[in-house]
Amino acid sequence: MTRLKKAYYILKYLGPRVVWLRLGVYAAKWTGRAARVYAAREWEDLKLADLLRPEAPADPADYAQYKRDHPSEFLFPLGRPPELPQPWPTGTAERQPPLPERLKLLAQDRCVYFFRQPAPTAIDWYANPFDGHRSEPGRVWSDIPDYLPEQGDPRALWEPARAAWAIDLARARSHGLAVDAGSLYWRWVDSWMHACPPWQGFHWKCGQESAVRFIALALGFWSLADDPATTPLRWQQFARLAWATGYRIAHHINYAISQKNNHAISEACGLLLVSRLFPELREAQRWWRLGRRVLAQEIRRQTYADGSYVQHSMNYQRVMLAGSVLGLRLAELAGEPFERGVYDRLGRCGEFLFQMMDPETGRLPQYGANDGAHVLPLSECDFTDFRPIIQATHYLAHRERRLPPGIWDEDLLWLFGPAALDSSVSTAGPAASCALTAGGYYTLRRPESWGMLRCHTYRDRPGQYDQLHLDLWYRGQNVVQDCGTHKYYVPGRPDLEYYFKSIAAHNTIEIDDALPVELVSRFLYFPWPRGRVRRFEAADAGWQCCEAEHYDYDRAPCHVLLRRTVVSLAGDVWVVVDDVLGTGRHRALLRWHLADFPFEFDANGPTLTLHTARGSFSVALSAGDRRPERVEVVRGRDEPGRVQGFVSPYYGERRPIPTLEVSYRTELPLRILTTLGPQGIIIPRLMTDSAGQQRWRAGLVADRSILELGPPERGAESVLLGCAKAPADSADQGVQ
Repeated sequence: MTRLKKAYYILKYLGPRVVWLRLGVYAAKWTGRAARVYAAREWEDLKLADLLRPEAPADPADYAQYKRDHPSEFLFPLGRPPELPQPWPTGTAERQPPLPERLKLLAQDRCVYFFRQPAPTAIDWYANPFDGHRSEPGRVWSDIPDYLPEQGDPRALWEPARAAWAIDLARARSHGLAVDAGSLYWRWVDSWMHACPPWQGFHWKCGQESAVRFIALALGFWSLADDPATTPLRWQQFARLAWATGYRIAHHINYAISQKNNHAISEACGLLLVSRLFPELREAQRWWRLGRRVLAQEIRRQTYADGSYVQHSMNYQRVMLAGSVLGLRLAELAGEPFERGVYDRLGRCGEFLFQMMDPETGRLPQYGANDGAHVLPLSECDFTDFRPIIQATHYLAHRERRLPPGIWDEDLLWLFGPAALDSSVSTAGPAASCALTAGGYYTLRRPESWGMLRCHTYRDRPGQYDQLHLDLWYRGQNVVQDCGTHKYYVPGRPDLEYYFKSIAAHNTIEIDDALPVELVSRFLYFPWPRGRVRRFEAADAGWQCCEAEHYDYDRAPCHVLLRRTVVSLAGDVWVVVDDVLGTGRHRALLRWHLADFPFEFDANGPTLTLHTARGSFSVALSAGDRRPERVEVVRGRDEPGRVQGFVSPYYGERRPIPTLEVSYRTELPLRILTTLGPQGIIIPRLMTDSAGQQRWRAGLVADRSILELGPPERGAESVLLGCAKAPADSADQGVQ
């Protein structure tokens, strides 16, 4: 893409306000202002007398006593973290390694990366222990590039300093674990502060990282404030850290605002937390006002009317909600609650996640970018379990629980106190089929399965290309799935980095081996995708359908319109009708990324049957009389430029999965039917094709259906015209 065209798209899609904010940030760096604002210094250079208002004593011993005598009202009293009522529920989706093992690792100077993988070696704050990449200390953060081959993936470097270990140490006593939490906490904090003087080194590179780190460290500090290890000198140290964090965020928050994402919300929450716990800091009142203004502004700006989120990412929506819930709770404790409209917005966001949730597991589709972030890991729920944030957000907005009691309620206890555990459970009922049109999410639900279809005309930048992607769940298993993110930066392997965000990692159709949009930077596509849902019907007990199309290939050079109709039938059977509409000869490649279970594959069908832990699940395809040019199951192919068949359930992990690829090189239009469901589904079979109508047989062997479909034409008013039971004596040709 030419520079002129890229500049045009930036102004068109991002807007002049964002461009102006970003230019201000760049100007500060080019003129040297950023280097002057964040001039290197040591912790000892930050004198309490210079940081505090005159009424607060500057002597460390007097200051520690002053803080104990004048504690701010926080989530729990100073030095008295919440106690879990007994008996406390247990769950089946708990974090691994469990809390006792994580505490043992901390005693060995090792932490857990991305809530899953223990560090193999003792902590080195500037090294990635898994691949040897490292960043050099000593440089002011503004002079450090984001991406360097020798530095590797920045998220891996940042992860230990996000300090989930501090929250674990805060929770240790609540869980009845005998551990010297105070000594361990300060061993880790002292180590980080020694390695990372104010604003020097990679850990100060991002304002959001500074905020997330302080949230975790503050929860640990407030819990362990009465521990003998929390000496007056350490009160002084933590006050210095609070001030340096507030200063780092406040002087660069315009950059976060220009990003229009969860960074600004996390940073606003960080300012509120610094100001709430350390109101005696000279800038505290100004930081409080700034944090309030930015938080309210960004919640309104970043959330859609249906509760979906500007970043088109389930996990980033959780990050946003964690910062928002904590920020609003701090304002309540200060006696300055936000206006009701902000609560309502967050309530809708929590309900959106509930509607996207698998009811058995608390998991959501791995939809959108996911950097492994989890701002408030206050329970033993697994990283993939969203029930804690759904419960906390609903309680914040409505003062009742959305979910029944469970281990996810520990968040309620920490954020709202013991009274929250006595609150009633909402009568709103379970998740149902829904069309969330503002964000472009459509769900259909059956007794033992449910699906999510994505179709959207983007108003905010996409992080991945996934138009018409279908996610399908069966008995709590994500049998047809999104592949996740893996890593943001893989030095020397741009193909591996690119794969997870591309069309090749999603369950949709690719035309002529081309991506219909161009990736112009690591996180930016142009032009933005366009699509719409033509029909959504979910009331009929016999069948439900969603019909959508996108226009990203419908321009030069392809001029191909893609239309997808998802139909759910009785017996948890799903039929996907893909119409590839255009003229001339094109290649259409359909992919289904499946759960990693043993499988049987028949290329002649083509059919594939997964033998899942909870019963068999099959996939069968047909394009009528069109034969595919290639049918293949790819599992874990890692060849330069040909990556396929991987999933990343946790950041930094890469696991092989079977991916069914079926390609057709043919004259258009083309219609492909895929049937998905329990073992015993019928291979789709075209029975008649006349008078502008097709009749296809689908469903189960024991419960067959006839789908009446309109012609595969651009001008067709509807794809699904009707659905009826097949006559009992009809032939069983095509039965799997």
